[in-house]
Amino acid sequence: MMNHSRWRTARERALRGEVEAPRIAAQREQIRLAMDLGQLVYDRRKVLGLSEEDLAGLLGTDADEFEAIEVGSVLPLTSELLSRIAAALRVDVDVRWNADGAVVTFDDRAA
Repeated sequence: MMNHSRWRTARERALRGEVEAPRIAAQREQIRLAMDLGQLVYDRRKVLGLSEEDLAGLLGTDADEFEAIEVGSVLPLTSELLSRIAAALRVDVDVRWNADGAVVTFDDRAA
């Protein structure tokens, strides 16, 4: 039987000085980045007044695939996907890496 009371979050492990395996840290970073991208897609879709179906069509995907993007479960993120999102939402997508990890942002294109 497992003892769930021994599970700790990444933050708790870091505070205790425990080192996370690089593979796990990379996976955690990909998940965080995908979730951030999903939130940006949702926010931009709302600004443009598009329905999920409208944006799925612009992305050339079906509703299930689009939902996966918006909830942040599309892994790994690819340049092809980011390019399609940029075109459909009329934004420039910027991904930068800093000491805290990757950051994804959208910049509106001038009309």
